[in-house]
Amino acid sequence: MSVEQTEILEGIRLKIQSVKDHLQKQREENDQLKKQYEDLQMEVQQKQSVIEKLEQENQRLSLVKGIVAEGDNHDAKIQINRIVREIDKCIALLNR
Repeated sequence: MSVEQTEILEGIRLKIQSVKDHLQKQREENDQLKKQYEDLQMEVQQKQSVIEKLEQENQRLSLVKGIVAEGDNHDAKIQINRIVREIDKCIALLNR
């Protein structure tokens, strides 16, 4: 092999090594991003759970407020009807 061919071959080897290094860095970054995504998904689920609990508590407080407030029985009836409908849905699901 001539000197020129050896230099070309060495250049190709260096480029291949550079591509391998870049690929390894990209894989590591990809793994890191997957882990970050999973962590964020768990955080979103936890936040949704908190939101659901707070919404339920808010409904209960609205119901109590409606029952306690004088002359505002309409809101209490609406809340009670909503709760009864939810209970009916639960019973229907249990009967399936």
